[in-house]
Amino acid sequence: MLIINGKDESAFIGKSVDEFACQKGFNKEYMAVEINGEILPRDKFDSKFNDGDRVEIVCFVGGG
Repeated sequence: MLIINGKDESAFIGKSVDEFACQKGFNKEYMAVEINGEILPRDKFDSKFNDGDRVEIVCFVGGG
């Protein structure tokens, strides 16, 4: 099972962070990713999700 932001996203096992961001419509320039408690550097967004990963993704937005 792959958990992303508390939801079962097992359909993305074996897919990359880039693919996930693209399918969900996230702008990677304003996104921070933590996989299993480790911050993932932006240059590693081609990393694949594995079964059992727990992922947190935060997207920064502007506004006031």
